[in-house]
Amino acid sequence: MNPVWSSGSNIPVPVRAGNTASYSKNGDGWLYIISGRNQNEAIIKTVQRYRVSTNTWDTVTPHPTGLLGGATTILGDSLYVVGGVVNPPGAGLNTVSKFSINQNTWGTVANFPAGIVDAKAVSYQDSIIYVAGGLSGLSSAGLLYMYNARSDEWRAATPFPSATRRNFGGFAITRDTLVYMCGTAAFGSGSYFDSVYVGVINQTNRSIITWSRGANFPGQTRTFFDAHPWGSRGIIMTGGSTDNTFNTNSNECYVFSPGANSWTQLPNKPTSWLTGQSGSVSMGNNIWKLICASGYASSYLSQNEILSDTIDPIGVIQNNNTIPEKYSLMQNYPNPFNPETNISFSIPISGFVKLSVFDINGKEVTVAHKGFLYAGNYEIKLSSSYFASGIYFYRLQTEKFTETKKMVIVK
Repeated sequence: MNPVWSSGSNIPVPVRAGNTASYSKNGDGWLYIISGRNQNEAIIKTVQRYRVSTNTWDTVTPHPTGLLGGATTILGDSLYVVGGVVNPPGAGLNTVSKFSINQNTWGTVANFPAGIVDAKAVSYQDSIIYVAGGLSGLSSAGLLYMYNARSDEWRAATPFPSATRRNFGGFAITRDTLVYMCGTAAFGSGSYFDSVYVGVINQTNRSIITWSRGANFPGQTRTFFDAHPWGSRGIIMTGGSTDNTFNTNSNECYVFSPGANSWTQLPNKPTSWLTGQSGSVSMGNNIWKLICASGYASSYLSQNEILSDTIDPIGVIQNNNTIPEKYSLMQNYPNPFNPETNISFSIPISGFVKLSVFDINGKEVTVAHKGFLYAGNYEIKLSSSYFASGIYFYRLQTEKFTETKKMVIVK
């Protein structure tokens, strides 16, 4: 299946700049929009919720104050809103609101270390939230903080290596990799960026991030957009401002693969927008959806546009608990193959592992795995969905071992 846009039910109350997060569970998906600015330019307390399976909107318990510019994410069955501003352009809050999805109640957790507004948040594993960018009293240009939900504590994490503060860019996570893209140093500034920062999370100390520069964003969008996970393909973004003002808007849609360090353009969103509300959800059976609700162009939008794609998982499965005596990379089977093949490998020492696929010209076309693995025997399933027929090579790389084998796709 190729990615396809479709229309969902229009949002009941059009808003822009709502604090937004997506939620996947039991083969269903939801988009939560907390507050936002309505057509009367008022900041509302309403929390609007869209459910994919029923194509319906409803509301849950309103936010206690209403706000804009909060860094928003869902961790487990709880939604967090970090900072934000109640009466813009006032100072950012340090309050962290927590909404229980199951109990439909609002509360608070430990305050952020300083007031902050216009940052972005992502969740990791079952207990970690990262907050990046934004305007605050903290001095870091590439600001990154980490929250541990188990200990209810904040701590500084390795900042991304931007020379200036970043606001209004995209921030997303895929597997163990953080990505911050584009943004600006200040609202309305004529200085805005196409740069991309890629950070790998240290599994021993998750506040330590190893950052590098990724391939620059090839599109025109710079600010007022969001980025989200997009299955095994990496992260996805759509729309936004091309000049850091509300006078321009975009409908472009791109996917970034941190492993391959490459961008792929997808079909354009039907309606250009900026300051919209979006989120990605996994619906099961390898189906992913990007929900894009309301927002702003030359006027407020009521549309709810959804991109759907079938994304084959690229995941590593540990075959057994035995520790191999040596490194090995097995020949894929079946070979030739279509639509999928299995690749097995063994690593006797825990550490960083990368399994890449190259075309006949030696260009890396995908990264099947990149990250830490414990010593063991592993198997990975690789799909031919995004490859043409031909000869390819797959390579296993660790700190102490490299091996390459040939495989053939026949369609």
